[in-house]
Amino acid sequence: MSLFIDDNNFQEVVDASVAAGFEAGALPRQTQIGELACALVFSEHIPIIPPEEWVPRIKDMQAAGGFIGQRFQPDPKAHYQNGTPLCWAFSLGEAIEGVIVSMGQPYRLLAPESILGVCNYRKQGFYLDRALEWVAEHGMARREFVPQMYSSNPREWKQGWEQAALNNVALEWFDLGGKDVWAETVTALLSGFGCYVGYDWWSHAVFLDQLAVNDKGQIVVHSPNSHGPGNDVWLTGNKAVPSMGSFVLRSVTYSG
Repeated sequence: MSLFIDDNNFQEVVDASVAAGFEAGALPRQTQIGELACALVFSEHIPIIPPEEWVPRIKDMQAAGGFIGQRFQPDPKAHYQNGTPLCWAFSLGEAIEGVIVSMGQPYRLLAPESILGVCNYRKQGFYLDRALEWVAEHGMARREFVPQMYSSNPREWKQGWEQAALNNVALEWFDLGGKDVWAETVTALLSGFGCYVGYDWWSHAVFLDQLAVNDKGQIVVHSPNSHGPGNDVWLTGNKAVPSMGSFVLRSVTYSG
């Protein structure tokens, strides 16, 4: 059952997350927009779709099944962070898997734990921008190399995991927020991409994968959410606007 989050009920969602044992996972980005050497500034390279076109284009794209979330649906059991503060890693894994599928490559389940080297293999909250920098250099290994979910000890992983991770490197990605982070996020999703974003009010990172228009005529954005089965979310209003960084992955290396 999906969760619907707006400006009126968001605190209830935050309180429920805390009660369920979820720790703060997403931390404020450490870089300024445009400082990441491996990321282009989205607004400098991609024309922003005018707001008056959003609703009709969203309806048309929904009908055509064109959103990345309609073409790729991650398994919530396989992307469940299990109370750990690793939303930044699990949602990044969803984003990379979505790009692999959108590139026409066979689906492979990835192991977000394999990028914990960026924080000295600790299960802790982290920065989305630094996580993407790490994946742009080191990649993310397939689940078969980290068979035990939530293992943060690389000595428990299969030999060759580091080399295997290089098959899934973030090759092309954009930094959003150069002009208007919401307009850029909507444009990215309407262009068939997914967005790896953070929300400061939730201290949470998610993968945004599609847009829709609700019965009130409002634009809502969807995330499969790594809080587990039955916890996918639709966000609207101010709470839908990314506030701790928003990034678009366009391509990744892939060789099996």
